[in-house]
Amino acid sequence: GNNGNGNVNVNPNMNPNVNDGIHIFVNRHLKSTSVAEIRPLTESDAELLRCIGLDTFVMIRFLRFCFDVTWYPFLLSVMVLVPTYYGNDYDGVEYTDEGIRVETQTDQYFRYTMNRLQPGSPKLWVPFGFMACFVMFLLRRLWIEWETFIVLRFDFMANGDVEAEEDNMHPSFNFKSRAVVSPKDDVQLHLEQYRNSCLVEYIPESHRRDRELFQFFDAVFPNQVKRAEILLNASSLEALVKERQAYIEQYETIYAKHQYAKQRYHHKVEGMDDREGSRIMYCLSCKCLAGGPKKPDDPTLAPGTSSCLSCCRGKKIKAMPYLLQEIKRLNRAVDKEHRRINIEKKKVEDQDDHTDFVTANMNVAKDFLKGTTQDLRCSTGFVEFKTLTAKQSALQCNLTGTNGFMVLRSAPDPRDMLWQNATVEHKYIKWKKLQMNALLFTGTLFWSIAVFPITVISDLERVKKFLPSWLVPEEETFWYNLVEGYIPVIMLELLMLVVPWILRIIATKYIRFKTHSETDQFIYKWHFAYRVANLIIIVVKHQVMKTLDSIMTSPQATIDTLAAGIAQSSQFFLNNMLIAAGTETLFELSQLPGIISHIVIYQFVTIKATSKRTRERMRAPISLEWGDTVPKFIFSLLIGTVYCTQVPIVTGACAVFFYIAVKVYTHQALFIYAQPYEGGGKLMYQLNRSVFAIVYTTNSIFSVLLSLKGNQIAAASFFLVFNIGTLLVDRRVTKKFITPGLTLALTNARLIDEEIKKKEEVSRAYVEYKAMKMMKMKEASRAANILQQNQKYDDIGASSKSQLPPRPNQNVRVRHARFKHDVKNVERPSSSHSKKKVRRTNDFSDSDDDSLDGDDDFYLYRQPHLNRSQWETKPRPYHG
Repeated sequence: GNNGNGNVNVNPNMNPNVNDGIHIFVNRHLKSTSVAEIRPLTESDAELLRCIGLDTFVMIRFLRFCFDVTWYPFLLSVMVLVPTYYGNDYDGVEYTDEGIRVETQTDQYFRYTMNRLQPGSPKLWVPFGFMACFVMFLLRRLWIEWETFIVLRFDFMANGDVEAEEDNMHPSFNFKSRAVVSPKDDVQLHLEQYRNSCLVEYIPESHRRDRELFQFFDAVFPNQVKRAEILLNASSLEALVKERQAYIEQYETIYAKHQYAKQRYHHKVEGMDDREGSRIMYCLSCKCLAGGPKKPDDPTLAPGTSSCLSCCRGKKIKAMPYLLQEIKRLNRAVDKEHRRINIEKKKVEDQDDHTDFVTANMNVAKDFLKGTTQDLRCSTGFVEFKTLTAKQSALQCNLTGTNGFMVLRSAPDPRDMLWQNATVEHKYIKWKKLQMNALLFTGTLFWSIAVFPITVISDLERVKKFLPSWLVPEEETFWYNLVEGYIPVIMLELLMLVVPWILRIIATKYIRFKTHSETDQFIYKWHFAYRVANLIIIVVKHQVMKTLDSIMTSPQATIDTLAAGIAQSSQFFLNNMLIAAGTETLFELSQLPGIISHIVIYQFVTIKATSKRTRERMRAPISLEWGDTVPKFIFSLLIGTVYCTQVPIVTGACAVFFYIAVKVYTHQALFIYAQPYEGGGKLMYQLNRSVFAIVYTTNSIFSVLLSLKGNQIAAASFFLVFNIGTLLVDRRVTKKFITPGLTLALTNARLIDEEIKKKEEVSRAYVEYKAMKMMKMKEASRAANILQQNQKYDDIGASSKSQLPPRPNQNVRVRHARFKHDVKNVERPSSSHSKKKVRRTNDFSDSDDDSLDGDDDFYLYRQPHLNRSQWETKPRPYHG
């Protein structure tokens, strides 16, 4: 009823189904706050998203976006800009106030460029209007992409990766299937732990224990914390596990080669038997002619060395028995170290660790220098909440009032973790990242030292002055055009192949990021920065010497030279886009390196001489490295936008590249690539920042060009109006899409918790139903057995004509007890058999410590070298 204040009182005693009513009440109001799907995906796009994942789907959508913002403006420029440039009567000759003659190329290729407009021409307002329309179209197209993406982002945060979602439409899924699945293989358990887990950093020394960390979060969120675990800096155990894995893989490789050699030997023997007709002839041929096959010897190696060096080091022993012995030894050592860590961890949990001020500060200094904490300590951990609502509340609240104490972020995909860097101090990572950012920024200032010699090759007229004439091809020949147009582009791309490789080493080995996604972000950022440096170097390299010569004598000539130089540099980028559209995309489609490696293995090494692990790696799909691939697309978009008004044909070449790239990378994403982890579309945030940076750069360059062309009013107005307008759109995108998309809304989290609760109730009801059904079946079976025994007793009594009356109650008890005894006797052999089976499968382990298996308390974010369920303790079988 109404209490008079507009509020409704709900009395639970009035309705026995009040809980259902509350659920309906909650869901009705929460669902009303969900984000509307303004731009739903087409059926083909929805299927594409399901197949390739959100991150790759964002990349494909970005390629489509790039095609739209280059192809349609190119068509418009063909109808508007090209007739304006081509029809203008200007020979490119100007005289400065000092009487210096300045020539600008306006013939052939340059008849379709902005060079055809003389300085101060009224027709400069035509590219002004075109550029204004282009910028507005690009920003509108970007807004549409955000409207499409934000719904997909919310869905990912709510449900995770599509591959990990519960497939309710699949007929094989039921609650019974989860009851028989091991926790480490239970996909639904993985999804629940991923949804509800947080990564905690900056854990103080006083809370670097599981119990202390759990109590802290349980005090803040009472009865909402399921577990809290500190990561352990167990370097010794990690080294042992790594060494054991190396021995296992070495054994598999040697065993596969030896088995293949034996098979070849037997095949040759059988073939010679067929040719000679008898075994006797074979023996005679072996003794007399010495041409028979030789039986392969057992492989050998020197202890403590790899097989490749066994021929030149130490005394050789049989390889396979030695490796098996080493694997067993390391199994014992790993089990012993694992038990020690658990014992030491328990001691740390039970004792109060208080250190004096000097010791504490010395430990902090050592930790900062090494990047990691003391043994079995770490400032990083994971907390799993019982509900998604509690997790989102913890992420979105001001937990401690400072950014240096118990800092929370959503737990990344476990496959995204770089576990070897998981225990590195976050402040150490920040300091190393700051150092490398400063160093790499300085490197961009001197990047011209590496790029300038390559770009000089494109100007053979200048090269002739320094090289003999016989080394320089004649003009208007095939080799002249090849050297001047394509060789510099190919050499520059080969140089850029080294940049992501160096950046990856810096990110993983020096800075030591904790996730693959952070590594990709770092590579993406600086790879793109060095490509922008390429653009600047190539644009100015033609005019550097001319500018230095004329800046003192005639400033006006310098300005005209700079204005004409931007269009002259476009030839290099046009060749770059043509090569990218043809050679690079076809090279990507062919997957030539993979084909060559397979040819080598199949034709020279022989596939049967490789281990099962090697074959699995060959069959495993490769993944897209965002930091290596996406900056190429960003660079192409930058070229297309910068030259959209100056040299429209370059924008058309960029559109052709993006069209082919959409087709090629869609095919590769469906059939070649498979991402090992999903970042939830975080790539979109980086692309958004890059696109706005391109828009700001394009606005500035076009304004400078208008100023060099003598139209300062148009330059100033365009720079102010469109940079301010772009800034407003940038802030609007941040407020409407980026900020809300960083975390999951509490309303959505609450809805998900309600759905999970309903599923758990259904699952519990199903289990109770099965238990009751089983109990009834057992009672019916027991009653049938008792009845059968009584009938047998009556038959025996009738045949012997006994005069004693039967005593059914005692008979029931005796027979029932005997039945139970029989059941135990039946079950005992199977239990013994199972134990024997376990011992047979664990021949490589001499440990009887089954309490540390971890299956009963599986957690997705436990370190692999501490998670026994993920250990590999013996070689994989060979399949010839």
